[in-house]
Amino acid sequence: MTQKLRPDDVGRIVARIDETRVAEHFRNPDRPNARCVKAVRRQDPAIGRAKTRLRTAHYRNRLDQAKRPSASQIGMAFAVAFATAQSTTMTASDWNLVGRAMADLQSRGYDLAAATETLRRIRHRMVDSADREGKPGESTAAPIQPNAWETTSTVF
Repeated sequence: MTQKLRPDDVGRIVARIDETRVAEHFRNPDRPNARCVKAVRRQDPAIGRAKTRLRTAHYRNRLDQAKRPSASQIGMAFAVAFATAQSTTMTASDWNLVGRAMADLQSRGYDLAAATETLRRIRHRMVDSADREGKPGESTAAPIQPNAWETTSTVF
């Protein structure tokens, strides 16, 4: 029958084995170099993050100098254009584009009601309250069209 060792006995045995390993089985420092490729020295993570911030700032600076919008800026321009457009002036292809955008949002897991509310908030920020139609129960009126205008406004 095997006797169960106490934790301090196990620690003492492990320490003696490690002493033997270090004393008798050390690596020869003059051995041939077995590396085919130089090892890449790791850098401190803070340095890596600082380099990443520098690359990002450089990229954004190049975008600014080229006057090139980012994808989120283009998306916001589309959202503002849709939110401020009059529904009567939108063509079938315009509605098709909006429908595809909403379908894409839904397929990526977004709630369509929340997307609609976001567009409504954009509209409330961008369009004067007298010129926008609100949801039922809101205190906004029908859009105002002054009699002096011969055609509908192209501003909204």
